[in-house]
Amino acid sequence: MRIKWKNIMAMLAIPAAIAAGALAYEPPAELIEYRTEAEAGDTIWSICAKVASDEDEMEELVYRTMKENRISDPGALQPGTLVIIRVKPVKGGEKA
Repeated sequence: MRIKWKNIMAMLAIPAAIAAGALAYEPPAELIEYRTEAEAGDTIWSICAKVASDEDEMEELVYRTMKENRISDPGALQPGTLVIIRVKPVKGGEKA
């Protein structure tokens, strides 16, 4: 019986890929939720900037906030609109 090295390598590569994926997996960080009402002149960026920490990437935070709040046109943000912002906890405690 002839050994087919390609088949053996394929059989070893699949569990190795699964193991590498499992090791690389990082569970999503628990996020802290802030609720605020938009005021006249507010933008999604300015609202997010009020609660963002140095650990938050503003572009990602603004995008996620728009997506989670189903805001398709950030220029049409009306005063009184409830905006929920979820940020990463600050190491050493919650941001005030």
